[in-house]
Amino acid sequence: MPSETLPHVEDRDGRKALVVGDYVQSIAVEDDHPFDVWDAFIPRHRLPWRVLILGAGGGTIATLLTQRCGPIRIVAIERDPAVARLAREEFGLIHLDNVELIEADAFTWIETCTEAFDLICVDMYVAGEIAHGTLATPFLRQIAALLTPGGIAAFNLFSSKRITEQLHRLARVFNIVERIPIGGNVVVHVMRD
Repeated sequence: MPSETLPHVEDRDGRKALVVGDYVQSIAVEDDHPFDVWDAFIPRHRLPWRVLILGAGGGTIATLLTQRCGPIRIVAIERDPAVARLAREEFGLIHLDNVELIEADAFTWIETCTEAFDLICVDMYVAGEIAHGTLATPFLRQIAALLTPGGIAAFNLFSSKRITEQLHRLARVFNIVERIPIGGNVVVHVMRD
């Protein structure tokens, strides 16, 4: 695999970024950072107590949630061991005792999960491509089954010609509550029917 496609850390606009294939997967959280895609995952009206992150990356969402909500329970799933290592060592997840970072494939891990979550963040991209199966009905139903009553699932999607079809896939399983366009992305908040 060419070295530029391997997960690595670089400076992007003055912030430490986790980059894979020239795509920023995560970014360091700073006190004065502008609102960005990772902030859009956090519900504005109901703060969570138990969170599942599918596609942990460098831990940007976990760090933001810990800063805003305190030491809530966060389970973060990351399939790439190199990304998980960078999350721990370069982005400080090793210092967040409330975050359980699990190296596993999200599709496999979710099949055996029995815990319920108030917030499930789905950010399953690898070098600019959403993981195949992320918006498949069976996987969406598994996510819905893990939500507490009133819980929110948040999905990161690219603003592309496929967005209408992707929203339709989400609407088959969930009620779409909010769409937050941010840069070239749309973070979609959904609830169970």
